Amino acid sequence: MAFNFKYSYAEFPKWTDRAEGMEVIEGDYDYLRVNCPDAVTYRKKNGKSLHIRFLFPENADALRYPLIIHVKGSAWMEQNLMGNFGDYYSIVRSGFAVAVIEYRDAFTAKFPAQILDLKTAARYIRQHAREYPIDMNNVYLAGDSSGGHTAVLGFLTWNMPVLDNQDETEELPALRGFLDFYGVTDIRDLSSRETGMSLEDNRYISTRLFEKPADENPEEYERSSAFTYINLRDTLEPVLIVHGNKDRLVPLSHSVDLYKALKGRNAEAYLVMVNNADHGHSFFWNEAVKKRVISFLKQNLHVENR
Repeated sequence: MAFNFKYSYAEFPKWTDRAEGMEVIEGDYDYLRVNCPDAVTYRKKNGKSLHIRFLFPENADALRYPLIIHVKGSAWMEQNLMGNFGDYYSIVRSGFAVAVIEYRDAFTAKFPAQILDLKTAARYIRQHAREYPIDMNNVYLAGDSSGGHTAVLGFLTWNMPVLDNQDETEELPALRGFLDFYGVTDIRDLSSRETGMSLEDNRYISTRLFEKPADENPEEYERSSAFTYINLRDTLEPVLIVHGNKDRLVPLSHSVDLYKALKGRNAEAYLVMVNNADHGHSFFWNEAVKKRVISFLKQNLHVENR
């Protein structure tokens, strides 16, 4: 609920009431609580309402914060936008807002619907930016797992006439960087090997996005590979890739190959391996990883006019 205050926080004087035995604990102005308002609908597609779930730092003063647009993984099934929300808290408390994007699941719409939805959501955020405490001079793109696949294809085709909505002409917000957390980079590879699961299970999961298996539809699978677009954009923003070396779902090679391809483009790219970490979970989302993420974000901030 919003209130119309007569005074700003800084202007308002302290109350002077006292009582014998009253304890005093100092307030911490630098501590930021995490605020999670209700999800907003950014578009309805295929009869399905698609949502954005925001996380904001809560501060006594009206500030605008750098924004991370994050695509949450779900094995391309329906996402739980509230799932593992705590993974973001340290990052939000360090002064960053997060927008978690919902895409159409593979049973509702096939590839490339997920990338199209990401770009629709990013345009919605840009159109409505003044309604939220976000700084559009500092926007990052991120994704994990299948959300990482959506995000990396979005990143590599950002503001290009590829993998985009034909009825949307507005420019996408400029990016300050991209973060990839154990994302899928080539579905063809995932559908042709064993990981912590059987080949049959991998093939079932990785072919959800398509009407046919890879050997019957090679062109469409080629379109879904990050490496198809690695040279499309003239310049790429800095990239941080983080992946565990005990990931039972997405092989570490997906991140290693992406990193090598980016370095081949002379892109500013960083690859972090999390020792003993599985596909996300607590081993992965530890404070050391979050500190590295925060360091990357702050390193690439545009500070003018903030």
